[in-house]
Formats: sequence, C-alpha cells, structure tokens
Amino acid sequence: MDQKKIIITIKRKAFGLLSGCFTNKIGETVSNNEEIKRILICRPNHRLGNLLLISPLVQELESTFPNSEIDLLVNHSCAVQLYQNYENVDQVIAFPRNPFKNPIKFIRAFVQFRSKKYDLAINAAKESCSGKLFTSISKASFKFVGDRGTDKKERHIAKQVIYSLREFLPNIGAKPNDAMPSILDLRLANDELIHGGSLVYDIVQNAQPTICLYTHKSYKKTWWLDLYEHLQKAFPDVNIIEILSKENSSKIGFRAPVLYSNDVRELAAMIANTDVFIGADSGVMQLASSSLTPTIGLFSVTDTEKYKPYNEGSVAVNTNEVELDALIAVVKNALYPNLDTSA
Repeated sequence: MDQKKIIITIKRKAFGLLSGCFTNKIGETVSNNEEIKRILICRPNHRLGNLLLISPLVQELESTFPNSEIDLLVNHSCAVQLYQNYENVDQVIAFPRNPFKNPIKFIRAFVQFRSKKYDLAINAAKESCSGKLFTSISKASFKFVGDRGTDKKERHIAKQVIYSLREFLPNIGAKPNDAMPSILDLRLANDELIHGGSLVYDIVQNAQPTICLYTHKSYKKTWWLDLYEHLQKAFPDVNIIEILSKENSSKIGFRAPVLYSNDVRELAAMIANTDVFIGADSGVMQLASSSLTPTIGLFSVTDTEKYKPYNEGSVAVNTNEVELDALIAVVKNALYPNLDTSA
C-alpha cells in the first residue's frame, strides 16, 4: 500500500470512529482536578492568528489544572516559538499542511499523536471539523469537542471555547475556573523586550510615543495613505513606523520608517515597544495584541465580535461605520488614555 493510500485509510477509519466519541464514557468522572495531568489541545491550523487565539485557553488550563502537561496538535507552523515560554506546554504535534504532498511527515505526526494517552482532549474551535476529528480519535479519557453546551452569548473565538469548557467540566467531576478569561499573551521575556526596544530606538532615535502601522491587509493604498496623512497632521510629535509584510510591500509607499522580522517573537517584541498598533484583522494584529500593546483592530469584512483584540487599551473599529476623523479620536484615546478630553 502506497503512502497516499495509507493516509486515505487513516482518514476513513478516523471518520468511522467519529460518531459516539464526543465525550467521556457514561458514568466515568474524576474525583478532583489533580487527576487531569495530560491534556491535548487540537487546533490543526497553521495560521498565526488562529494559533495565538488559543493562548487564553492554554492559560485557562494552567489555572484549572496547574500540574498538567499540555500538548498542542497543530498544522506545521511557528507554534513551538509562540508557546516556548509556557512551562505547562510540553509537546507540539505538527501535521503537514498538505498530507498528500508530505505523506511521511503526516504518518510520523499521526503515530506521535496516537502513541500518547491523555486525560482530557479539547477541540479549540467548535467550527473546526478537523479539530473535532482529532479530538474524537485521540486516546483521551475525556473528550471535549465543543459543539454542545456552548454559551451562545459569547462570540469571541478565544473566549467561547473557555466558557463552553467550563460548562463541560462539571460533567466529568472537575471544578471549572470562574475568573475572567485571560487575554492573548505571548509571554515575552525581559531580554526579548529589551532587544525589541533597541531595534525600535534604532529606527526612531527619540523617546516620543510611537504608532505602529501594519498596512498589508484589506484596504487599498489610497485608504492607508489617507490615514497616514491624518495621523501625521493629528500627531506631529509622534513617531509613525510601518511593519512590512513578508512580501516587503508598503501601502503608504515607504513614507514612514519600516521594520521587519521573520522571527515572530522578535517582531512581537518590537511591537511591544510601541505605544499603539493599528492594523486590519490579521495574524499580525493578534500578534500585536499578544505583545500586550494597545491594539486598534480595523474590521470591514470579518466578524468584529469574533476576532477583536481585547487586551487593555485595545479596541475594534468597523471602518464601514467610522470615518477617519473618528478613527483619529480612537487613536488619541489609545495614545493618551489619561488625557481629559471633556474640556
């Protein structure tokens, strides 16, 4: 049997097991949270934003099951770098993005996945069919697929799974957390922040506040140039720098100093040393939020409530409803949160 046929056979068997594997066996429970020691989070996706959006779930599990080890099942990505400072994260099981082009890697990852037993497996995104599949066929005593008992009042993708998991845990005898869900957090180390600060200072050469723009996504060059000119006029004493995409393109014609790094942690550390990030909904926007920088997320197509940044000082702006002058006011509030604008 060739490698492609092996992959097809694995998938067919997996789908055959899918029904009836969504939760724990009837009557089985734990006596306390200490019994949950090995946890698997299934998010078979390679996109930067989607992988960062599971960081609140990882923090939730750290708090609820502090002595646990957490494995992440993802598609081949930078997940190892993203979670390198999470002590509870043990292994990253990385499947290739296209199993038919990389059958050997797929089989190795599948063998790694099936070789481990878990106390709890979690599908991190209820809309993910592949996440449901891997959760259901995992060797876990308890399986949370996430398509039942969902708190319909919460739409944010990072928070939704947390509230749903909290509803599920009492069914297996575990005590859920009751604190507010955590924000996205890359957990940048002090040396990373110092390094990022030096890189930003090399660009701006002063101690003035700095606005960071990411112009790669969604909007036309004319829109970004209009915004850039509005920012220059409104904040003449503020630095404006632009993050370049991997294509090394600028939608403001390289009018502002630029920064770029193909290292996600270095890029986040640079953003962390700016005062406000402005960018369209994207993985880099979520990276900015994960760096704990006040983030202004621009939305025109994607679901604002589902993907908005929610760390302190951050806000989502629907540009279909907000004019540039109003957006500038939002930027001012983010730059100077303690400024009294009532006068």
